[in-house]
Amino acid sequence: MEKKIIFVDSSESFIISSIEKNLEGFGHSCQTIGWSKTEMEANESSLTGLVFAYIDDPEEIEKETMETLLSIVVKNGCRLILAGRKGDVAEVKEAYSMDNVAVAKEFYRPINAQSVAEEVNSLTGGVEGRQKHHILVVDDSGTMLNTIQNWLGEKYRVSVVNSAMNALSFLDKSKPDLILLDYEMPICSGPQLLEILRSKPDKAGIPVIFLTGKDDAESVKKVLVLKPEGYLLKTMPKEHIIKQVDEFFAKQN
Repeated sequence: MEKKIIFVDSSESFIISSIEKNLEGFGHSCQTIGWSKTEMEANESSLTGLVFAYIDDPEEIEKETMETLLSIVVKNGCRLILAGRKGDVAEVKEAYSMDNVAVAKEFYRPINAQSVAEEVNSLTGGVEGRQKHHILVVDDSGTMLNTIQNWLGEKYRVSVVNSAMNALSFLDKSKPDLILLDYEMPICSGPQLLEILRSKPDKAGIPVIFLTGKDDAESVKKVLVLKPEGYLLKTMPKEHIIKQVDEFFAKQN
């Protein structure tokens, strides 16, 4: 399980230091970087898993800096935590259209460091509990990414990326236990991505289940020759999708 959590906070605030101290007590490694485009680019390889962005004053965050953070978060399949005044968090979300970003949690001031640390720890599955299976969701719809992340996030560790190219970049750094893959995506489709994965010895064995709106026989037949582990429709009820994922891991165990 990835235990490292990155905090973005320029002011070196007492509340963030307190949250980090509590998380270290749970066994997590914490690192803080400032609201700086240069720092974010220099630490891009560390920005994986959970990224905790503390918004003290939205007006002090440069547009280029925020866009760099969001770009890295999407590319690396991170889950973003936003914290600050409720109005400031809402302002930032509206200003930077976060449809493609998996926002795992929002915390509003006043913040209780111990309670926040406990909730953040639970998002990782808890350090001492059974390790959660890791699922990568690949879909060009930000709404779908957030929906599946919310549906599966309580049971599983879920990363999301919004394109096949970002999926390949993510898979060079991390190997999930399952990929939920959209069919229709621009530039490189789901079937094309699966073909690429099957051709790479280090990625060929990663299980893939299609999660798509394509329900015609020709589309289904086209991907069955690539031997995915399943084919689910986005129109299926939440409970059915969760059940299918649960059953997949039960068979694996």
